[in-house]
Amino acid sequence: MADPLERIGTWRNDLIDQQVVSASEVQDRLFDLYGDLEALPQLERIKPWLSLTVQREMFSAAELDRFLADLGRDLEDATA
Repeated sequence: MADPLERIGTWRNDLIDQQVVSASEVQDRLFDLYGDLEALPQLERIKPWLSLTVQREMFSAAELDRFLADLGRDLEDATA
């Protein structure tokens, strides 16, 4: 299991140079996080986003960054 906060940080850094992200890339990265969070309650926050990846073709980098920032804060609060 990778460190989910590290994975989130890496993803957020990658988003800096992007305006939009394909649904397939979002889905791949969410599945990686899914495995990291499998035993944690924060897993439930990823499920709706996974559903969106089959409904949409693109995501804005800004909306993904907001989601990842919130998820990261939630994980930090849970470990504090």
